[in-house]
Amino acid sequence: MARNGFFTGLDIGTSSIKVLVAEFISDEMNVIGVSNVPSTGVKDGIIIDIEAAAAAIKTAVEQAEEKAGITIERVNVGLPANLLQIEPTQGMIPVPSESKEIKDEDVDSVVKSALTKSITPEREVISLVPEEFIVDGFQGIRDPRGMMGIRLEMRGLIYTGPSTILHNLRKTVERAGIKVENIIISPLAMAKTVLNEGEREFGATVIDMGGGQTTVASMRAQELQYTNIYAEGGEYITKDISKVLKTSLSIAEALKYNFGRADVVEASLTETVKVDVVGSEEPVEVTERYLSEIISARVRHILDRVKQDLERGRLLDLPGGIVLIGGGAIMPGVVEVAQEIFGTTVKLHVPNQVGIRNPMFANVISLVEYVGMMSEVDVLAQNAVSGEELLRRKPIDFTGQETYLPDYNNSRVPESTVSYEQQVPQANYEPQAPDEPKQKISERVRGIFGSMFD
Repeated sequence: MARNGFFTGLDIGTSSIKVLVAEFISDEMNVIGVSNVPSTGVKDGIIIDIEAAAAAIKTAVEQAEEKAGITIERVNVGLPANLLQIEPTQGMIPVPSESKEIKDEDVDSVVKSALTKSITPEREVISLVPEEFIVDGFQGIRDPRGMMGIRLEMRGLIYTGPSTILHNLRKTVERAGIKVENIIISPLAMAKTVLNEGEREFGATVIDMGGGQTTVASMRAQELQYTNIYAEGGEYITKDISKVLKTSLSIAEALKYNFGRADVVEASLTETVKVDVVGSEEPVEVTERYLSEIISARVRHILDRVKQDLERGRLLDLPGGIVLIGGGAIMPGVVEVAQEIFGTTVKLHVPNQVGIRNPMFANVISLVEYVGMMSEVDVLAQNAVSGEELLRRKPIDFTGQETYLPDYNNSRVPESTVSYEQQVPQANYEPQAPDEPKQKISERVRGIFGSMFD
């Protein structure tokens, strides 16, 4: 059941920064303001220039405020999967009240007892998600408040990240003039909100094809099983086009969004487009097929890397298949290429919120929806984490570290530290239905400088 009120999400990406304001009324989420501005001061999903990133965040917040008609004071910030670690934890307390009725204070206390788990000095607890409560040996309780008992136990998952990254994130948002309400694990929010109940239970994988990176999150049995970041995204396609055709990045970006296809087979051998190239006074004609070959090579390279890791983690055969989101997923032919590579069901997730029916906004929408749908117990747990003095900061080296998601079977899936440059995707359009007839190039110009809204 959703909490009524206003919630704001902040998605700090390498290529763009998005802010979304939504109001929850009677379990309904209504988007009232959204903004999308070029990102600065961010690399690998990590803030490397506080002043530059703060300025971009401030611009995005001001645009969202203007559209929503409200003043934004607090935001829920998404944290990428960089160097994320997840491990099980548990806590136990005696119920102190004379009536032995479990209250909010008892939930707070049992969560804090679980937070006593040993954490290395350079890491910080980001979030604790209760999996179940146990009252006097009775398991599987979601909300123990109001029950009577002598002993209260809790089992859950602790999410930790590097203290330096989290400190810089908070510092940057505060420098932009707003406060951090919650730090949300982006892959967790993405998997929980993009996937339906059956997919979360039986298993499915979400692939977010962003401008600067590709993020993968697999969920099974309602738990995040695996997450990883790949240092390639839509901007790499743009750079490939620019390099091969010897044209500027701006022209390459326009070619990608206006004429690009990821599936070579469907691309035309006769339809051409004129391209201004370096060293030539006259524009050079390029066929749609040739452009598609450049694009397809990079898309296949990214998805092949994802496939190898999913196979290694035995996550490729999850019943829910693959769900694609992100600006890179809306290019025609990406779904078909993904189906060919993964050999399983692949679908494109399109948000149903009026005005932003575009997969590139799925991540920021998931942040707001995740916060709005948090239960009272989840809120108590998060407040307990926020109230604890858990920061033991000291400088750390981000290079050469592995990130893993340990599960209850003690299996580990390694993740590599990533590196990439910045690029801002500017296009926004409704994805074409699979059964629509293929259009000519002149008919498929989508207007990359158009409005973000429907």
